[in-house]
Amino acid sequence: MVIGDVSADNVVNPLLLDAGIRSLLGVPVFAAGEVIGVLHVGTLSPRAFTADDVMLLELAADRVGVAGAVRLQKLENGAALALQRSLMPPQIISVPGLQIAARYVPGHELGVGGDWYDVFTLPTGWLGLVIGDVSGHGLASAVVMGRIRSALRSYALIADTPARALSLLDDKVRHFEAGALTTALYAMISPDRCTALLSTAGHLRPVLITTGDEPALLDMPVDAPLGIGRGRHTRHTTTISLPADALLLCYTDGLVERRDRIIDIGIKELLDAVRPGHPETLCSTVMSRVAQDCPTDDVAVLAVRREPVRKSNDANRG
Repeated sequence: MVIGDVSADNVVNPLLLDAGIRSLLGVPVFAAGEVIGVLHVGTLSPRAFTADDVMLLELAADRVGVAGAVRLQKLENGAALALQRSLMPPQIISVPGLQIAARYVPGHELGVGGDWYDVFTLPTGWLGLVIGDVSGHGLASAVVMGRIRSALRSYALIADTPARALSLLDDKVRHFEAGALTTALYAMISPDRCTALLSTAGHLRPVLITTGDEPALLDMPVDAPLGIGRGRHTRHTTTISLPADALLLCYTDGLVERRDRIIDIGIKELLDAVRPGHPETLCSTVMSRVAQDCPTDDVAVLAVRREPVRKSNDANRG
């Protein structure tokens, strides 16, 4: 935009007239392909702006656009990171009869994404365990993740099975979070810690480790991801027993999925790395051995172990 003779007829801002601007040159400022503003330069005496003047101001506008985009990205990243930290449990709750550990590592330069885990007790005495993944990175994914996490907690209060909770969450995602590809695994552990109920909405099956057996993926159906399709999907609840010392390892796909290989290879690496023991040790081992090649996706890991039976002192003396 070039205005050779500034007047009240061709400018809107009265400050330009008050400042005595006579000629005005303006070029758009772009960021990510969108106009975010206009950079103006004016003179106090009449001037015929040349093509070189326009090119110079466009160069300045480009640099302003880049600087503005970087600043906005930093602000967004900071907001997303603060949101995600507020939603991630700062410390795993202590639960009688169980040992629990978790890890979360961002694998993207933004430092934040849509992976999450959650652990909570229910009024009935059951324990809820959740791990999930909202596709994408940055503030948008973190916000959606926060809403879905909160909704699942609410549905867990009124649902007696994981499948029922995920069915309610499915309706919520389909109607209010359209376009957000989301997977989630929800498990409920009984008050006596002997039984677990599990349901997965498109999420990878957890690894189960029991005394005397090799680590294996839990034999359970994998239902559709949340919010997919118009009709209701059949969701299943799988019931398993948790003998003493049994350990359940849940994880997001960033742990085992790589662009240059099939996911089966990552699953095999995970199974080879899993060993019985304390969940803290297991999480550290899995993260160091399976996630050591700097994944480009976020990684969340959640492990829960039923405490082993303690031998009495009398038995030890005998």
